[in-house]
Amino acid sequence: MRRELDSLEERHAFERTMLPRDRKAIGVRWCYAYKYHPDGSIIQGKEKARLVAQGFSQRPEDYRSTYSPVAKITSIRIALAYAAHNDLEIMSFGVKTAFLHAKLSTVIFCKQILGYPEADPSTILRLLVALYGLQQSSYEFYMLLWKLMTRIGMTRCEVDHAVFYGCWSSPPDDSITMPSNGDDLILMVPVHVDDGLAVTNSIPLYSWFITELSKELEVVDLGPVSMFLAIRIHRDRPRRKIYLSQKSFVTDLLDTWNMMNCHPSPVPLRHKLHELPTSPPNSIPDIRNEDIKLNFQRLIGSLIYLAICTRPDIAYVAMALGQYNASPTRTHLLAAKGVLRYLAGTPDLSLTLGMDQPDLSTPVQGFAMCCGLTDADWATDEKDHRSISGYCFYFLNSLVSWSATKQKMVSLSSTESEYYAMTHAMKEALWIRLFLTIHRLPIPRPFPLLCDNQSALALIESKAISSRSKHIDVRYHFIRDHISEGSFHTDWIPTSDMTADIFTKPLLPPLFLKHRNALGLISL
Repeated sequence: MRRELDSLEERHAFERTMLPRDRKAIGVRWCYAYKYHPDGSIIQGKEKARLVAQGFSQRPEDYRSTYSPVAKITSIRIALAYAAHNDLEIMSFGVKTAFLHAKLSTVIFCKQILGYPEADPSTILRLLVALYGLQQSSYEFYMLLWKLMTRIGMTRCEVDHAVFYGCWSSPPDDSITMPSNGDDLILMVPVHVDDGLAVTNSIPLYSWFITELSKELEVVDLGPVSMFLAIRIHRDRPRRKIYLSQKSFVTDLLDTWNMMNCHPSPVPLRHKLHELPTSPPNSIPDIRNEDIKLNFQRLIGSLIYLAICTRPDIAYVAMALGQYNASPTRTHLLAAKGVLRYLAGTPDLSLTLGMDQPDLSTPVQGFAMCCGLTDADWATDEKDHRSISGYCFYFLNSLVSWSATKQKMVSLSSTESEYYAMTHAMKEALWIRLFLTIHRLPIPRPFPLLCDNQSALALIESKAISSRSKHIDVRYHFIRDHISEGSFHTDWIPTSDMTADIFTKPLLPPLFLKHRNALGLISL
């Protein structure tokens, strides 16, 4: 603790003063952490103590903005897919005690530090840096990082504020040489709080970047990326492939639920939720009725995290079960444990970026370099009769974005539900196109959107207002403008080849396996 306090004083983290009459001092406390050996024993001499602020007691006058952006997982996958396709360098870095480098833009007072009293009991400390625990700490650090990025010639992506991009037609430093193929120097940096990736075509450029940041921050160069945001990143550089895996997370989840040796299931969900069989009276006897809700929410939170990051094959079931978070039953908990049975049989599945050619059907392969597929399941919910929308987007033969969500309006026909699904996908397509354009990445013009409903495609192409479309809210018709101006193009594919079908309903094992392979999920 003394060492941490000395470090804070060296950083000029606070100054001693008296508390004004109209202000309130917040509390501070010590937090402790340990480092462990592989066998679980504590590493002696590596104990940590950190002084943190009790930000929950802050008043509105203590801070202005608290929002701090982090890179979208889609942005990270696009950057990795581009690096795999073009054989670029992928490096990682972190910032030690990141928040403490940022100066506070507001006046905050805190009480004396526990265990180190001041000579005068009335002395109060004024915080000068963004101490961990403050409401605005992450915001202040992000603003500092943005300023440093701008200073070295990088620009912020305006559709993802946590991604920075630099392009130089001449070296920014004498230590850097231009690429031998005549290309410009490029550097793309997605940032998640104090962790960052760097995709570049020049290692000297990356080294210069780290040196420049180190003038203001304590940056740790972690070298070629192997882990980012608890996602294992394995690179097969000769074949220009990258594999994203969360096997350790899946293993820990199965171990937590004591299902390491359970009988695996070939699919994550066998029935629609309104058709789930009633749970036997003696099912899950170790969980009391009053504990079902908490256990269900914890499990669904873990499944959603997996579905967002690397496991699109469970995106539908995570969304569908998540609707019951407020009042789950034992039957719903059994269905969620059924997903664990599926994961127990597929812990090694990894998302492949940079596939030679996705395992798509012949009609789709021509679009696979960059395209979107969209589908809907009409009136699938027996309670509110709303439909499910699903989409997936490929970039350079890599799956980079997907979604499974319930529609907000009741559709009167399958055509209408497919139309709403295409509108939902169009919003993501617009974002992806803007992201690719800003970073000068390859993008097809027009951008292809594929659907398996010919009536919905005809409705998009038609400018007439008919009896079957007059009731559709005007906000869903914006898709027509983008199609008519030529920036996007729609095309039909057979239902059997619609990969996005996996995001709209439970599927039988043969069709589920076909679509899972098309997503680029393989066992390593």
